[in-house]
Amino acid sequence: MLDLAPATIRTWETRYGLIAPERSEGGQRLYSRDHVGQLRFVKSQVELGRRPAEAHRLLRERLTRGETFGGTRMRVLLAESRLGAAQVLSELLGPDGFEALLASEPALIVIDAGDIDLDELSDRVGASGTKVLPIEGKALLTQ
Repeated sequence: MLDLAPATIRTWETRYGLIAPERSEGGQRLYSRDHVGQLRFVKSQVELGRRPAEAHRLLRERLTRGETFGGTRMRVLLAESRLGAAQVLSELLGPDGFEALLASEPALIVIDAGDIDLDELSDRVGASGTKVLPIEGKALLTQ
């Protein structure tokens, strides 16, 4: 899946201790989707010219911030925290379906206009006077 030698993965596991897979009853390493994403991140950093130790330091920093590598959690910036938008998102998407970053000042909220599950949130936020910026298609918001 990653085009990495098993010995390289085992060496990184032993040396840096960040990516520690579960073991089967027979002793085989069982990597989660998140582990594969972490290994993919380290490999890409090494391919960019970083040393493995530096790549693992960057991985540790990202893990410390709570970032995941195998999931598809939606990242949402809630520009208005007094409306209960996080609660509405939790009801619509489930508590683990998104990560909310709350802004201290009311400003603007960006919502995928093509996602009918977010219509209620858009209506509630817009009714409060907060500006709603609808986006369409597969727009990608990154950090």
